[in-house]
Amino acid sequence: MNCPRCKRENAVKNGKARERQRYKCKSCGFQFTRLTSRGRPPWQRALAVFLYCRGISISKIARMFSVSPSTVFKWIRKFGTPLGPTPESDTDGAVLLDDAEISQYLKTQSESHESGKIFVVIPEDVSSENVVVGIKRD
Repeated sequence: MNCPRCKRENAVKNGKARERQRYKCKSCGFQFTRLTSRGRPPWQRALAVFLYCRGISISKIARMFSVSPSTVFKWIRKFGTPLGPTPESDTDGAVLLDDAEISQYLKTQSESHESGKIFVVIPEDVSSENVVVGIKRD
């Protein structure tokens, strides 16, 4: 059993809460009952932000994902907040961008002769919040 906070495998049974098994991490002392994460997976939130950057309205995106427009707006705002320094890219020719740079790129894409493909990198660990959006130059 992995702890949702420290990701170690030191969780043990620790009673019940509302007829659901409670667990406690021996490493950090965190107590939890839910084993599956709540909300939409990170790849869906990243796709919603990408679609917004491509000019699709928040209302249309909300209908696509069957959520409220305010939820999509929260995803966009969360994506736009600085999460710290961006990691260096191992891929040759790839440029990592934040949301303002993506918007600027999309606005100037038709005016410029430069080409590139926008990509979204989603980690294998679907519970991770780290999603990277970038441009691969041709």
